[in-house]
Amino acid sequence: MYSPNSAMPSTREFNADLASRFARWLRVQEYVASTNRHYLAYVVSLCEFLNDIPVTEATHLDIRDFLASIAQKGLKRSTIWRAMSGLRCFFDFLNMGGLMNWAPPRFVRLRQLKRTVPRVLTEKQIGSLLSKTCNLYERIIIELLYGTGARAGEIRTMRVEDVDLLARRIRVLGKCGYRYVLFPRAIASCLRQYIGKRTNGYLLVSRCSRRLHLIHNPNGSWRSYFYKYNPATKRLQRLCLYVPKGDRLTHHQALRRIRRKLPNPIRDIPIGKKPLGVSTLRHVVMRVGLKVGIHVNPQLLRHTFATHLLDNGADIRMIQKMLGHISVGTTQTYTHVNMSQVQKVMDQCHPRNL
Repeated sequence: MYSPNSAMPSTREFNADLASRFARWLRVQEYVASTNRHYLAYVVSLCEFLNDIPVTEATHLDIRDFLASIAQKGLKRSTIWRAMSGLRCFFDFLNMGGLMNWAPPRFVRLRQLKRTVPRVLTEKQIGSLLSKTCNLYERIIIELLYGTGARAGEIRTMRVEDVDLLARRIRVLGKCGYRYVLFPRAIASCLRQYIGKRTNGYLLVSRCSRRLHLIHNPNGSWRSYFYKYNPATKRLQRLCLYVPKGDRLTHHQALRRIRRKLPNPIRDIPIGKKPLGVSTLRHVVMRVGLKVGIHVNPQLLRHTFATHLLDNGADIRMIQKMLGHISVGTTQTYTHVNMSQVQKVMDQCHPRNL
């Protein structure tokens, strides 16, 4: 690193360079991609807020004003706390690099977050969700979310080669590195059927539509688009297809001509080469929930997994291990119990009921 006194074109470029160095340091620390993205976004927003002030000269008052500015946008308190965590990590990075001898965000105090009791589903509602899945693709997503308690990011990046059907466990990449999640026997048969003969690639295959959609331009021409997998970049590329107006083709004729240019489009996207998108996973769960008449998301199924284990006598330390929590304090959020259980214990244990 260098000091702000070294030759720099401008203060903004100096701040931008420190932000890029911080992004590389986050990757070295092996944080998950979502953490890297959020932390870097808050650092970039702080640099824009400081304008022409070097970040190495920022004080705790500047940090407080920045947090107040993002709070005025109506963000949740948890989001502001995440911004604070990102800024603390960034200024700790500058402190370790010798550019600062203190970390201003460490001198800013926020109100503690309130521990709220998470909403959970009943076992009957879980059964209704599974009964409303219309195919194996939807069922395996609900089964994995509720059966393993894994995070949505861990579910969508599961790989076929990391599934051990005999030991009933899956190796996933969590927030703090790789870990194993277990799944019940009822899911094993669904997993075996869904995987089929595949031996590698992502477990959940994106169900991309291969149907061509023709668009008729006002000048009489036809155009369409198609997504082709590029193995070099490991991304989908959008290809534009065009039929000139001079040919005067009907919709059916134009479609036939474009299909001749794509003799076998299915082979352009290898199965399991592209992980399932975050929004895709959420929409699948929400769509199944709407059939039952309840609002469901992946995190709700994770809450339900932990709560049902606890209700059936599982130890809090075991649940902590299954959820991948570092601190047992995070897992204690699920130690709430319903009133029917309280009434049951009261009836069984109080001397006046014996």
